[in-house]
Amino acid sequence: MVTTQSAKRAPAVDNLGSTRRTLRALLASALGVLPLCELFTDVRWLFEVWVAMLIAVAPAALLRRWRRPKVLHTWLGLALVVVWLTARYAPHHALGGLLPTFASWHDIGNLMSSVHDTTSNGVAPVHTTLAIKFVLSAMLALLAALVDLIAVVGRRGALAGVPLLVVYTVSGAVPRHPVSWLWFLGAAAGFLLLLSIDADDEVRGWGRIIPRAGESRPTAPIGVSGPRIAAIALGVAVVLPLLAPDKPANLIADALHNNNGPGGGVSAGGFGASGGIALNPFDALKGDLQLRKPVKLFTITLADKPTAAPFYLRANVLMNYTDRGWSAMRHLGNENVGTTFFGTTPPTSATNSVTFTARMHVLGLSDNPPVFGRPTSVDGLDGDAEWSRNDQLLLGPKVHNGQNITQQISQPAPTAAELAAASAEVPTDVAAALEVPPAMPAKVTALVHQITAAKVGPYAKARALSDYFTDRANGFNYSLSTKSGDSGSDLVDFLTNKAGFCQQYAAAMGIMLRIAGVPARVVLGYTHAAPDNNGAFTVSTNDAHAWVEAYFSGQGWIPFDPTPLAGINGGAQANLPWAPHPRVSGETDPGVPTISTSSRPSGGSTASTANAAAPTTRRSGVTGIVTLIGWVLGSLVVLGLITLVPATTRWRRRRARLRAAGLGDPDPLWAELSDTAVDLGYVWSAARSPRQVSGWLGRQVDSPAAQSLSSLATAVELARYAPERPNASASLVADLRTVEARLRSERSRSVRIGARLLPASLGWRRLRFAVPRRRRR
Repeated sequence: MVTTQSAKRAPAVDNLGSTRRTLRALLASALGVLPLCELFTDVRWLFEVWVAMLIAVAPAALLRRWRRPKVLHTWLGLALVVVWLTARYAPHHALGGLLPTFASWHDIGNLMSSVHDTTSNGVAPVHTTLAIKFVLSAMLALLAALVDLIAVVGRRGALAGVPLLVVYTVSGAVPRHPVSWLWFLGAAAGFLLLLSIDADDEVRGWGRIIPRAGESRPTAPIGVSGPRIAAIALGVAVVLPLLAPDKPANLIADALHNNNGPGGGVSAGGFGASGGIALNPFDALKGDLQLRKPVKLFTITLADKPTAAPFYLRANVLMNYTDRGWSAMRHLGNENVGTTFFGTTPPTSATNSVTFTARMHVLGLSDNPPVFGRPTSVDGLDGDAEWSRNDQLLLGPKVHNGQNITQQISQPAPTAAELAAASAEVPTDVAAALEVPPAMPAKVTALVHQITAAKVGPYAKARALSDYFTDRANGFNYSLSTKSGDSGSDLVDFLTNKAGFCQQYAAAMGIMLRIAGVPARVVLGYTHAAPDNNGAFTVSTNDAHAWVEAYFSGQGWIPFDPTPLAGINGGAQANLPWAPHPRVSGETDPGVPTISTSSRPSGGSTASTANAAAPTTRRSGVTGIVTLIGWVLGSLVVLGLITLVPATTRWRRRRARLRAAGLGDPDPLWAELSDTAVDLGYVWSAARSPRQVSGWLGRQVDSPAAQSLSSLATAVELARYAPERPNASASLVADLRTVEARLRSERSRSVRIGARLLPASLGWRRLRFAVPRRRRR
């Protein structure tokens, strides 16, 4: 007797199994978001995201103890997520602090604006603000719900891994370094967990393995061999890349960053001057240097004029250097601004400093607040702001227009003699600042040894390298355009062509200091003009800059600015006593272009575009957010096209069969009917004769469809067994369509759509876990 596949295989309702399946999909989603840790400086967001995901899925898991899995169960969880997000992130105008009102949308809009600024102007990894946690919780709760719908309601565990693949792709594309193997293990384990759901369905639907006669019983049941296979697969995935002889590369990020690797344009904080996405600090730098109309960022007023000019304002620190360039690491040693003493790691014993009070008024800046030297107190920041002891940065909520911030500063002012007396001892906390890639070009290493060969002590070496760049006799010029070379290394090309702007100078001196054995890092921030008579000056996008900091035992991190000052307005006041730039009074260098000040904003900001680094304005983020949206939409289009592949393949097969039937052979029509029945979930046995199938399947349809089925079966039998093969007439094609229409009418809309998009006749079920040959019970 012919019956449908669902009727033949329908098991008793396994409510406990559905609940377990739901929780397993939730765990897979929780593991699948771990690679996103690469985008942020901390992991405190992870707990809040997991709470949101649990709220989204827990009601469904509970209801499925008594009900079959349904889409409605997931909607209940999403409704609770809305309540939780409102209570956690936007309770001020919510009804009872729980239910969002129209006024709550204004609060949410502010959060989204803050996230837009971060994604447009931030440098991955970024600090997790309240706004970022809100967006992550909302989006990843939806992700958990989507995985649940596909894996539990749709019973397609492998297909549920596609959203997790999108998450992993984003995690590998935004930062220029590959995803850590630790986060990869978590994501891979999550995907294997989804595949195990399909394995459970196979066992539940078809039964367990029964050995053939004479065969020994398997040494381990499926429940044991599955984890073994998963462990082996994960181990191979982690170990095998380590054995590859090539240099590590992030192919996904290279594609998103226009393949800007070594020797081809700009790398992640590397060398060159081509554009890229806004999350790359050095790429963003070039764009702001070339703004036709500079944007005022903030004003500074010195309450008590210091005896020495304040140095630059620090905004970010790049500690990590690879063969692809400089990039930021996670900022460590974070303390709340309200309770910190603004210490440093390692602590210093320096005594010489310049103290002053600086009042900042924000005009167009949307980023972490820049900070002078080493503050002793900071007022005017939001409660979540933090101080990084390791990097001496202010982190936390972005500043906003009109905000006023007061900083009490104790700016280090070491003498050359104090720096020269510093020992070469390197504390453990600073050891990472000596890391050099193993594949450093020999030409660079030889040049460093040549410059520092006769120098003894960290300061003597640092001063020699600084003088190498700033002494005009060595031929270095300031230029916004850089020449490409054929060395295969942007660093070697820069040192050969001797032309670039602050990005190249800071990046080059930083790694050369490390080669010489002096801990170094690159700092991004803002230079400024000399204060006017009222102690005030304005900082704009023209004032962004990059420089180097070297570590000296007892003195801490001391700045060096290798960018040439000759011919550059506004640079002289930043001349450091321990690393002065050679300059003849009243003389400008004809070989260095003088930047016009006609386009500069009023208010005393006369620092040139030479003194520029990574500004964070709204305008600079437009390209970044558009690019991100473009890649997301592109990914969705690609996934859509991939989804259409099975449907297109099935459609082409159907067309070929109908054409073949037009030549007089009814067998292609019978094959098409077989595939249609299988696609719709009917059981079709190739071992049965057409007449037997006609009798069985005819009971499932009405009389007209049964007559058409009988006519088609008779034609097929005549074609197979009669002495003369009859021709397939047009009426047989009509009979086929009549039977197909009736078979589809017996199925729900979701089954019909599934038959179109993922036709089972293409063998999808055979793409599940490969298992040994066995006999089914």
